[in-house]
Amino acid sequence: MREEKTLEDLVIPGDRLGVAEEFLPGPGTYEVGYQIRAAAIGKVVKDLLNKVVSVKPYKLPVMPYSGAIVLAVVIEMREDFARTKILAVNNILLNYSFTGILHVSQVVEKAGEIKQMYSYVRIGDVVKSKVLNSFPPYLLTIKDAKLGVVLASCSKCGTQLRLSKDKLKCPECGNIETRKLGHGYGSVYIEAGDTKATFGR
Repeated sequence: MREEKTLEDLVIPGDRLGVAEEFLPGPGTYEVGYQIRAAAIGKVVKDLLNKVVSVKPYKLPVMPYSGAIVLAVVIEMREDFARTKILAVNNILLNYSFTGILHVSQVVEKAGEIKQMYSYVRIGDVVKSKVLNSFPPYLLTIKDAKLGVVLASCSKCGTQLRLSKDKLKCPECGNIETRKLGHGYGSVYIEAGDTKATFGR
């Protein structure tokens, strides 16, 4: 059982704030068994004049979590995995990046189809992925048909590759490359506070 929390303590749902004989439950709290408990993450606020205890919700920074869809840039390649920098969660730009690991086994459904990582993603690619765990380094998957590379540059001249049927073609030098493509290749939608922007063509 958690101890009773006092003024200005940071609390999480379920923390004991007091008893019904002392206070009335205010916003962000609930009463069970004559005990008042926190219903949100935040700071305890006690109105001593009106005998009301409440919780002022604390807005936590956006972070990756299991099941979230993220946008990540590939920064390092190995034969069987890629290391990425996660920049956005559910299209919301992060205040700082997190490391994501994409293993080749999390690229395609059938084991017999697995090739070297270079066949699916390359350094500099922006990859739409799903997070598999809730702690860093975050493990990523792009097995779903809608997940995969959404922006890529030509490995020869650096121009953004354009989708031509099921392959990527460079409009400058004509180089053709392959990737494991995600839905909506060619544009990336990002929100940062009140700013909303689409990158790509």
